[in-house]
Amino acid sequence: MAGFTDKAMRQICSENGADITWSEMVSAEGLVHNPPLPTGRGSVSWRRDEGSFTRNKSLKLAESFSGEKNYIVQIFGSNIESMVSATKIVENKIHPKGININLGCPVPKAKKAGYGACQMGEIPSVVKIIKKIKQNTSLPISVKTRLGISNPKEILDFAPKLEKAGANELIVHARTLPGMFHQKPDWKIVKKLTTTLKIPIIYNGGIKSPEDAVFYAQKTGCLELMIGQAAIGNPWIFSQIKEYFQTGKYSFPNELEKKKTILRHAELVEKYFGEKGFVIFRAHLASYLKNIPDAGAWRARAVQIKNLNDVKEIIKEIHFN
Repeated sequence: MAGFTDKAMRQICSENGADITWSEMVSAEGLVHNPPLPTGRGSVSWRRDEGSFTRNKSLKLAESFSGEKNYIVQIFGSNIESMVSATKIVENKIHPKGININLGCPVPKAKKAGYGACQMGEIPSVVKIIKKIKQNTSLPISVKTRLGISNPKEILDFAPKLEKAGANELIVHARTLPGMFHQKPDWKIVKKLTTTLKIPIIYNGGIKSPEDAVFYAQKTGCLELMIGQAAIGNPWIFSQIKEYFQTGKYSFPNELEKKKTILRHAELVEKYFGEKGFVIFRAHLASYLKNIPDAGAWRARAVQIKNLNDVKEIIKEIHFN
């Protein structure tokens, strides 16, 4: 979800029922090894240049919105001292509810740099990172992981080691590293973990609808679910899932509600990031416009927006039915 879960999206999701929010992946090296964040007006840089993580950008990625209570900052890295120092910076500057260590990112860039899902093959090093962080922070530590490098049963061996090292919670994306986002989730492995570990497990992977949410919750026994890609352009999924668990049915937002949410999201982008933020918002807007009449043409227009007025013009003209 890097490039998507900025604080504008997180606020929209929170307003539509999300109980816990997670930052984008924040580089430990970027937090530790770059110049201190300037304090002058207009000095914060948040450019998303690929492979470039300045401290300004890293802290900007980790910022919470006002009132973001159940907020977890997700950090990545393989160097123990940098991960510890980054945790301290986040704890002192951001004050989140917890720190998450990412072992789940499957993209080639992460593998090349030695972080993310490839670290499932370096569990002894991860264990040392967890132990050292636990010695230097009072914040709860969670670990987000996949099932394994190639074999989904790998997690049955390394998850107890993460728990013993001091992890307070495990978020499990129920696919292997090569499974990326297309492999059928292996919920049975997650079910085994819920009977093996004492710490809570959050289920992640393959939840695209309220029906999916109920299915995976019932099959795995997990009491918490993490929604990722399904929330892009569809923040209503959180309230729908809650409604479905409570009543066995759920409602859909009408056209007016959809337009209000899109406008609200766009206004938050302008508030937090200025006009530069609309480059990133293009992908969000294109997702909001899926499956509407002439969706292709509207989405082509969405990826060219430059400011809030461009969004308002599209909202005026589109029809969802």
